[in-house]
Amino acid sequence: MGGTRPPLDEGWITEDQMIGQSGKTIRPKLYIGIGISGVIQHVVGIQDAKVIIAINNDPKAALFQSADLGVVADFRKIVPLLIEELKKRDNPSA
Repeated sequence: MGGTRPPLDEGWITEDQMIGQSGKTIRPKLYIGIGISGVIQHVVGIQDAKVIIAINNDPKAALFQSADLGVVADFRKIVPLLIEELKKRDNPSA
């Protein structure tokens, strides 16, 4: 898990978790940007991801330009649904 400058400034992530021009460059198979605007400083750090999914309630968020899949929605509604689905897949008998 990583983040951008605002979460770092708020103390939600540590400096070694910051992704972007002044942080880390990552190359995951799957990157999910939740509430990320997509300014170039962050995109530089994720551009080598195999698949980029963007979730943002602003349909004009710049990250959508770099995304393979974009979801225009409030993350507070989408993320709980994603977690629920992942739990089902992790434990199919539940």
